Amino acid sequence: MSEVQRPRFGAARAGDHIVFIYEETRELAAFAAPFIKEGLARREVCVYIVDDLERAEVTEALTAGGVDVDRESQRGALLLVNAEEHAGPPPFDPMRLVETIRGRAAEARSSGFAGLRIAGQMTWALKTRIPDRALVEFEMLLDKATGADPLTVACMYRRDRFNPAALRQLIRSHPLVVANDSVVLGLGGLFQNLDRAILQGLAQSARERRMPKGGCYFRQGDADTDIYVLMSGMVKLVRTDSDGRSVIVRIVKPMELFLGDPAVLEDTTRLASISAHALDDSRALAWDAPTILQAMLTHPAVSVNALRSTGERVEEFVSRLQDLATSSVERRLARLLLRLAYSVGRETVHGVAIGVSLSGQDLAELIFTTQYTVSRILADWRRLGIADAQRDRILLLDPERIAAVAHMDVRGMNLP
Repeated sequence: MSEVQRPRFGAARAGDHIVFIYEETRELAAFAAPFIKEGLARREVCVYIVDDLERAEVTEALTAGGVDVDRESQRGALLLVNAEEHAGPPPFDPMRLVETIRGRAAEARSSGFAGLRIAGQMTWALKTRIPDRALVEFEMLLDKATGADPLTVACMYRRDRFNPAALRQLIRSHPLVVANDSVVLGLGGLFQNLDRAILQGLAQSARERRMPKGGCYFRQGDADTDIYVLMSGMVKLVRTDSDGRSVIVRIVKPMELFLGDPAVLEDTTRLASISAHALDDSRALAWDAPTILQAMLTHPAVSVNALRSTGERVEEFVSRLQDLATSSVERRLARLLLRLAYSVGRETVHGVAIGVSLSGQDLAELIFTTQYTVSRILADWRRLGIADAQRDRILLLDPERIAAVAHMDVRGMNLP
């Protein structure tokens, strides 16, 4: 599951693939200069892809960050390149570019360097009109490549230049994302289309809640009137009846809203009607109900976004009810796994990994069946080479066969 960090540069581990989302060029320079400086200190060949900043601005930022640009360039350790030098001539081919990058990493090692480090201003992709689907595919392939090669990469995206849907998918599916809280809030459901200053104010007024895996943000029956936006990790919302039987109502993903009871916005004495359990180490921002109500009154976009979010949740529940009434258990399970793969899946050498710790009982509750039935289906799929449910993840070995079971067309889903 993705880990979203604030943009204070820390030591990158060899093999890291960082997605950095920024709003101003000064943030870009503040992140990229120490990233390159660290790579040079580790005896790596460092490549900077110039686009949003001019070459002279990059040189100035690196120099201010303590990099001797002339010396490092002369010894072949630092290269400033443009988009065509990096990606080659059109048309854009994600696999071709990733293979080229891997070849450059091997060449760096053979020349006596420790590896290759790339800092790429991804605005070059806009000028060459690369479709969002191809860009997401490139990031997924690159993510797989960085784990095996002496290759460390930071892909740097300017928030206002890219499709928010593509950025949301990158945040949810990549293991290491660096972004300000205001940037993440602006990409989420509740606070879309708000000015930057407003988003910064909301981020500053929020209370941060960190929860370890298995921890609980609130329990059913608690007097919890906060409204949460999940920033990283995943959370399951659970309702328990008077006999102690539980059902998972929803899986909350990064940038999504969750709260104990929707009526808390008009009645702050309401008790939580569900529990919120962290499926992995997670972080959320929280506001009290009066703060969110004031935001709705002051900024109509928040009210519109809340209505849109409510509509999406209603559509989600209607789909689940329709599945329950008309689909087999096997089909319901396949559809659940495809939806999870679409939103948080990551490409690996073995297939699409859903990095969520969902037990057999969790899966059973999500599709309204028994744990025994889920275990039997997963055992059959493992034997057939379709899927493999592991302790901390579910691996889709053959997404096309899963799609066939689900009776779903996944061509437009941007699966990893």
